[in-house]
Amino acid sequence: MVYYYNKLKRIISYLNFLFGIYLWILIIYAFFRYTGLIKSSPLGKLLLSPIKYIIEIF
Repeated sequence: MVYYYNKLKRIISYLNFLFGIYLWILIIYAFFRYTGLIKSSPLGKLLLSPIKYIIEIF
């Protein structure tokens, strides 16, 4: 039982780390869009697609 708990805890920590990286990429992209350094790129649609999917679910 403890083995599964530790494994789940490790998976959640990895997911938290990946979400943190994704959030920082979104913040940097939003800053570049706000300052006008990036006009339009396919990266924006790629970054915003998970958020749009989550919004559609709820």
